[in-house]
Amino acid sequence: MEFYEVIEKRRSIRQFEDKAIPTDMLERILAAGLQAPSSNHQRQWQLVTLTDKAVIRELAKFIKPYPCRITEPKTPQQEMFKIAYPRQRTMVEEAACVILPYFKCKYDMKSTTNDYGLTDYGAAWALVENILLAATAEGLGSVVHIPVKKEPEQIKAFMNIPDGYILPTLIMLGYSSKDALIPTQVKATVENRVHWNKW
Repeated sequence: MEFYEVIEKRRSIRQFEDKAIPTDMLERILAAGLQAPSSNHQRQWQLVTLTDKAVIRELAKFIKPYPCRITEPKTPQQEMFKIAYPRQRTMVEEAACVILPYFKCKYDMKSTTNDYGLTDYGAAWALVENILLAATAEGLGSVVHIPVKKEPEQIKAFMNIPDGYILPTLIMLGYSSKDALIPTQVKATVENRVHWNKW
């Protein structure tokens, strides 16, 4: 798949087929993630990669579906809420692979005097985007879930993660279900989002 076609085709897929992903394909996707630019050129990432469905199902128990009372969406955002909120747990359960992209953070991201922690966080998301694009290039669906409330600590304890590592998101990969629901995309174009030389 041509590079710009990959970017155009990437979508958040929250419904997956019950089908394993070949290990060599996963290794290509993970390797693509690890080529991302990093803070201070250290690449302090550890990718906990789950393919054992029993482990994935146990992990999914920590994820709480969000309530959504929207029945007739009026905007693309509301349509996304209606599709995504009830599937926060099931999209983890159904995934053939769940990647936990931990990064080592030396500085407190909440510090008001030192912003260096944000560079580690930003680099982690560059890794995540590489993985999402690589998965798309391989013909897979993908989606992320940002861990909230007690989820980060519960997942850390469940997976025996050492102190000092932060989980920015969970990445779910799998073969897209044929009837997977995808919300209408918000149009962000060069014409309506880019400012040349001044605002």
